[in-house]
Amino acid sequence: MKSALIALSLTVAAAAPTWAQVGVVNPNVPVTVTAPPPAGSPPGTPATTRPSLPFTNEPNQLNNPHPMLLNAGVSETGGWGVPIRRIYVPAQTVPIVVYDRYMEAAGEPWTTQYTEVPGYVVVETTLGYLYPERWALHSPAKGVYQWARVPSAFQPK
Repeated sequence: MKSALIALSLTVAAAAPTWAQVGVVNPNVPVTVTAPPPAGSPPGTPATTRPSLPFTNEPNQLNNPHPMLLNAGVSETGGWGVPIRRIYVPAQTVPIVVYDRYMEAAGEPWTTQYTEVPGYVVVETTLGYLYPERWALHSPAKGVYQWARVPSAFQPK
């Protein structure tokens, strides 16, 4: 009798869907819920709206999985795929050649100096690589350097 009860409970548990598989995909934007007017209010009272509550059965953007989990990004990914891992690109020391007017008399007006380009994190997805917005060193002319902001980009595999 006891084994039959255990077998029955295991069958029911295996056949029932899990709560994570039931329902609709949560939105990525704030959602408002329209509530009907309370009972006993005069006719013609408009319905009220309120923000949805997170971590309840209402759709809310905070109920989505963390971006690094396997089930994140299955829908509404923007075509980038599911995140696989994060790749850290370390800071790079770059030599730059600058003009030094005090060294011109010695015959060497150009001096080598070093600067560091900050590091960043690349996200590898199932469809490619997602590069964040970052800083880079741009040289429009010899001896002239300026920082330039590189926009975020997606590189397909």
